[in-house]
Amino acid sequence: MSRTLQRSTLAAILGVVSFADDASLARAAEESDPRRKASETAQADAERNALQSEAPWVTEAIRVTARGTANDYPSALASEAISFQESIASPSDFQDLITRVPGVGATGQNGIFETFSIRGSGANSILILVGGMPITAQRRAGVPVAFVEPALLGDINVTRGPSVAHFGAGALGGAISIEPRWFDAPFVEGGYATSGDESNLTAGYGSDNFSFAASHHEAGDSEAPDGTPLNTSFRRESASLQMRTQLGDFNLDALILPSRTENIGKSNTRFPNRTTTYPEDSHTLGRLRLRHANGFEAALRVHDQYLGTYNQRPGRDDEFAAVSSFDIGSTVQQTLEHGNFTTNIGIEYLGRENVDAYDAVVSVLNRTYSLKNGSEDGWSLFALTDWQASAKVALEFGGRATRNSQDHDGIHSSDTANALTAGLVYSPNDWSRVTANLASGFRFPTLEERFYTGVTAQGEVVGNPDLGSEKSKGIDIGYAIDRGNWGGEIHLWRTNVDDLIQLIDISDDVNGYVNVGHAKLHGGEAALGFTPVDALTLRGSVAVVRGTDNTGQQLYGIPPVTAEIEARYRASAFDVGARFSHRWTFDRPGFEELERDAVNVVDADFRYHFTPALNMQVYLRNAFDKKYFATSDELSTYAPERSIGVNMHWTMQ
Repeated sequence: MSRTLQRSTLAAILGVVSFADDASLARAAEESDPRRKASETAQADAERNALQSEAPWVTEAIRVTARGTANDYPSALASEAISFQESIASPSDFQDLITRVPGVGATGQNGIFETFSIRGSGANSILILVGGMPITAQRRAGVPVAFVEPALLGDINVTRGPSVAHFGAGALGGAISIEPRWFDAPFVEGGYATSGDESNLTAGYGSDNFSFAASHHEAGDSEAPDGTPLNTSFRRESASLQMRTQLGDFNLDALILPSRTENIGKSNTRFPNRTTTYPEDSHTLGRLRLRHANGFEAALRVHDQYLGTYNQRPGRDDEFAAVSSFDIGSTVQQTLEHGNFTTNIGIEYLGRENVDAYDAVVSVLNRTYSLKNGSEDGWSLFALTDWQASAKVALEFGGRATRNSQDHDGIHSSDTANALTAGLVYSPNDWSRVTANLASGFRFPTLEERFYTGVTAQGEVVGNPDLGSEKSKGIDIGYAIDRGNWGGEIHLWRTNVDDLIQLIDISDDVNGYVNVGHAKLHGGEAALGFTPVDALTLRGSVAVVRGTDNTGQQLYGIPPVTAEIEARYRASAFDVGARFSHRWTFDRPGFEELERDAVNVVDADFRYHFTPALNMQVYLRNAFDKKYFATSDELSTYAPERSIGVNMHWTMQ
């Protein structure tokens, strides 16, 4: 069910979605009208842009447009809406932004091309959607979303826990849904940071009916606090073009999101003796969507992508690798309302065509294809129902059934899987709520996991055509409270995974994939916010994640226990913000991980508003120049040194 999610000032600071009130159901019928949606979205975007330039931490009620392929929002799951523009110290990349959400941890090595886990589920066990298009994995570490320039990001929804029914196959451990930012007025932003001589420039222009923006972002190699060289250079050009119009009772919108990143450095402990570079990471994503006032929606999405890898190591020939594909996605769905019931039913298709993967030695032309003209087809049927059982009790239940087939070199395989979800929202009063959710999830092995054999940044990998599908079952119990100037939210959860796909050692510097019989993940997250006076807002959070396989071995990607405290003081002409993060000692390493020491990291920024249209932000990342490992991966090097940056932001009011 499409619904407006209210976030009070406190809830915006907490970064949590506020309570579902009874009035939201009454508004559901109005929101099914796409003409009203377009008007309200434009107004919300304009209000958000104004608020960002005048008071970045004050947010009125906003619409969360980022959701899954289904038009029903998972009200009983742990979900949060975050914004790059509102974050302290201008996060250096998408991973830096997303790991500020409790329960989300950094994985892999270093640099903008790395990935993350949600409640211990990482790599291909979480689903990432951009403009509603599932982003398929192109490497063993999982799905990177570095191709989306942070300045072009709009709403970002983070859902923790199995959420396949809402978001689609692959959301076994969680999902992240991203909508591009809408620019409805002339906009220019430029910035510079000392670490790696990083620079960025973004310009946008638009109205209620169209939005266009382009961005250039580049950085050179940087250093760790002790002078260790870091291979962090890259150069990226991105753009977004969006349009929307009315055709009678229909609302038509279109999106084109091209991105090209070159010479992405892979920063790890092997550099500079062994250098891994991604010479090109290219993406072109498009969406065409038609919606009717009666709740009907049809969407067509495409995603063309290419990723190249270049490995140089002493005493060996240069190695090259590349993976490319053309993905097509479509969804047709209908929202129906009857009394206290709102039901969303639909059919979804996701296909991959021309999936090619090769590795080469000495010359990039000396290619050996382990994947050539591979293809994959997935069909899903989903249905979700919300029932307002009483003034205090709301229920949600639904499911998704998917059939997946893969073809490569005369080999055909197919599989089917089902996922169910059941949720409860109990609001005993207007300042608290209790949530409970039971859900199952699944994901199919990727073509690369089954068939790609060749070089990667970590080493060589061998595909396993006999891999089976992963399946999960999860429970989440939550409690939230909002008592005016303070409030908080807590979640306790557990997820069991059958046939988890994990990497194992085959021989020296060669890995392969296998299905682990059973894995157990559990933990909790808590967030607390306090506004002692109107000008000062405080936020704190802590997350604990634990995970082992059927042998008791720690799983890869389990983040250390982490706590954060954020503060923002807002005056009429300026804002001051600071973020303190404490990461406890990591002493339970998984496969290809090492123990890491505890660390405290501080980021800070100062924003001055010359006029409502012109603003300046000065920030510090790693303010005290702490030397610490960026992740627990055995090849992770130190995080970058202290970086001092400045951003200038102008938008026509």
